[in-house]
Amino acid sequence: MRTRRIVIAAAAAAVLAAGAAVAVVSITRATAEPPGCDDIRAYQERYGEIETLGHGPRELTVLGDSYSAGDALTDRGQRWTDWLVQLDPELTVRLDAIPFTGFVNRGACGPNAFPDRIARAVEAADDILIVQGGLNDVYAEPENVARAAREVLKAAEGVDHVVVVGPIDAPGREGEREVDTVLQREAAARGLTYVSTLDWELPFGRDRVHPTAEGHRIYAQKVLDALAGAEIL
Repeated sequence: MRTRRIVIAAAAAAVLAAGAAVAVVSITRATAEPPGCDDIRAYQERYGEIETLGHGPRELTVLGDSYSAGDALTDRGQRWTDWLVQLDPELTVRLDAIPFTGFVNRGACGPNAFPDRIARAVEAADDILIVQGGLNDVYAEPENVARAAREVLKAAEGVDHVVVVGPIDAPGREGEREVDTVLQREAAARGLTYVSTLDWELPFGRDRVHPTAEGHRIYAQKVLDALAGAEIL
């Protein structure tokens, strides 16, 4: 596992090295790929598109973005998805996380928006599916976010418990509240659990977008609290 984390951390570091240019590429969907995409694909080919964390008897699946992937962390073993199984050893997490992606945003390394990946996440899911994202959709039109969210949630209808975790209020981004409103409305229309993270106070790294390791720990605990409050865990 340590080797795997080093490999994907190196891949992400290559992507992040492009800095703001990468963010522009991902948001605007330019055709040119930033550095690091080949490394990310090689990692997926070696370890699979769905990574398994933990060995507990209770399974949940996470479909997410760079928060779930642990971007900007020195040790990806400190991402919130890893913290889930550290805080609750009864869990096994099936993880599908690709940086720069969202409900609309297809990412910097190919067509990897949530509608592109929901089928495999549903296939991996037992009875709990967490869809975590939205921060990369802040520049998308709200109606496009709503349309993509409906597509994702419709595709997940066969899963017993679907939980949507919305975008955090990151200092380096604007427009999270609009996305939060759309996602909350679409989840409520289907009677699904929605977790708004706008009021969560987390420490952020130097990019002012991604949480620190301690921020990821807090994030994981708040997700677990929300699942317990909804009587899902």
